[in-house]
Amino acid sequence: MPFTLTPEEIDRIEVAEFLGIRLDPVGYIDLSTIIVISTKYFLEFFVFCFMLYNRNYPPLKVKNVPIMFSLYFGGFTWFLGDIFTGGLVHLYGNPVLTSCRFTVIWCRACLGAFYITSLFGLRTYALYHVFVKGKAFKGPVFIIGFSVTVSSILLFAIISTVLPEDMTAIYEPLLDVCFPNKNFIIATLVIIWMIWTFVAAMTWGIRHVTFSFSEHVEILSSFSILFIISAMNTVCLFVINIYTASLVWRNLLVYTNHVGASVAFWVVMGVPTYNCMFNREEYLQYWIAIIKEDAMEDVYNYSPTVNVDTMTFNDNVDILAKNPASLMSSQNSFITSTMHTLPSTPRSTYTNTNMYLVSALPHNCV
Repeated sequence: MPFTLTPEEIDRIEVAEFLGIRLDPVGYIDLSTIIVISTKYFLEFFVFCFMLYNRNYPPLKVKNVPIMFSLYFGGFTWFLGDIFTGGLVHLYGNPVLTSCRFTVIWCRACLGAFYITSLFGLRTYALYHVFVKGKAFKGPVFIIGFSVTVSSILLFAIISTVLPEDMTAIYEPLLDVCFPNKNFIIATLVIIWMIWTFVAAMTWGIRHVTFSFSEHVEILSSFSILFIISAMNTVCLFVINIYTASLVWRNLLVYTNHVGASVAFWVVMGVPTYNCMFNREEYLQYWIAIIKEDAMEDVYNYSPTVNVDTMTFNDNVDILAKNPASLMSSQNSFITSTMHTLPSTPRSTYTNTNMYLVSALPHNCV
């Protein structure tokens, strides 16, 4: 995959000019984008391995680390799709890439953008299910929700794959790019924007819920970032004339997609991961103290005699369904007689420090 101005690349530029298209050649700026984003995913992989190893650490455990880890692979698959369909590399000579089915349908659309958007929607619904409906999001409910989400993505991918190429994506050898069919693009974006409408409705539904760890900030921040990413992709696919031909637009879209997705992810996972690394015991005691201060011991089934490194929350969310009102309890309902079992550090000591801007979810959900 040459990134220099070869004779073949010059011919491609001339053909594009004849067709009325201004084509920027594939070059070192495209290569630098691939290197930067690849390095980001490479470094994040080790952090994710650390998270998996410490998945029983309570502030991480309530985030459902395996599901969040799967989002990392969704992002990386999306990145591969962006490389091979976004004009950053040459496709000629590789039958898999020039078929466009694998890269456009599977990598970029379904296992990438669809999966990340759908899992975020499922996670938002989990918050609504627990905090508003007062029901546990575990067991059959979680399995059905996750299975329906993944099955829908796979069904769309399989149907799109068996359709004729001219109905999904075709390879244009003169320009060496994949051209998605407009109707396929419309169908894909309609589904994504339907998911965002659902997420907006769930977010509105939990607007009055009182959270212990500022989850509303986490939700709104992630939603805003991913919304901007979806809007950017819509503009590039419908407003910009063959954005893959533009050096600026194709690289800007890749950075928007993958830097933005990482920021949205670390808004959720950053604080508990950082503190698990550098303030493990102190942060854990603070985390437990907040649970007690907000009278949410029953929700977490916390006991001072439990080994906090091995305690399990999976089977304890049922208590929430029996007593959802406990989520709305204020500091006035705190049982002061139990305070001697907890760290004495007040919440105000930490709230002025960025490392303690906690965003943990008080239940085992996505």
